[in-house]
Amino acid sequence: KYNNVAAVRPTAGFHAGLVLAFKVKDRYFLNTEYIYSQKGKIARGKVDPNLNDRVVYHHIDIPVLFSMHFKGKFMKTRQFKWYINAGPNTSYWLGGKGVIKSGDLIENGLPELKYKIVFGSRPDHNNPDLLYIKDAKRLQFGMSIGGGLLLEPADKQKVMIDFRYEIGHTRIGTPQSSQFLIPSDYQDSLKGRNKGIRLSLVYLFEFSSDRKERNKGKSTLDPKS
Repeated sequence: KYNNVAAVRPTAGFHAGLVLAFKVKDRYFLNTEYIYSQKGKIARGKVDPNLNDRVVYHHIDIPVLFSMHFKGKFMKTRQFKWYINAGPNTSYWLGGKGVIKSGDLIENGLPELKYKIVFGSRPDHNNPDLLYIKDAKRLQFGMSIGGGLLLEPADKQKVMIDFRYEIGHTRIGTPQSSQFLIPSDYQDSLKGRNKGIRLSLVYLFEFSSDRKERNKGKSTLDPKS
C-alpha cells in the first residue's frame, strides 16, 4: 500500500551560520561550522497522479572539516588560492513543514493541505494539518567532501566560495514513521538518508593569537617621554 507509490527528487533550500578556521600547519587548516540549514524533497505519485508532497526539513549542522590549501595561476600572471576539504558532519533535526496535494484530498474538498511536522506518535485527537513522525532519528551523522576558491579582497580578510557534497549515514526514520491523518492512502517513507550539494559564500576575518603579529604596526614610543 505504501511502498513504491511516489518518485522522490530533491528541492532547493538555504543555509546560514558561523565558521571558525584554525591554521594547523603551513597550508593545512581545521574548520568548524555552526549552520542552520534547510533540506527537503518533492514526492510525486506513481499510483495517484494528483499526489505531490513538497516538504522542507530544518536542521542544525555542525561539520568539522580538515582542509588543504593550494596556489594557482590564472592567465599566467594572476595568482589565486584553492582548497579541498573533508570531514564528519553532525546534524540535529529541528522539524519542518510541507504542502501536499492528492486525490484523497480532492475527494474531501481540499485542493491542498499545509502541514507542520511534530515528533512522536499521533494522539487520539485529530488534527490534519500536523504530520506526526514516530521513531525519527533526529541526531544524524554523515560526511562532507568538497573544495573551493579562496580570495583575499583586503588584508586580514578572506572570501571563500565553497562547493560541498554531503552524504548522510543515518536513516532519518522508517517506512512507517510518518502518520498523515489525510490523505489516508499515502505514507511518506523516511527510510532514506539526507544527501545534498551545498554552495556557500563565506566571509572570514583573520585574527592572530601570536603577540608579535598582534603588535605589528603599533608604536613603540613611550607616551610618557
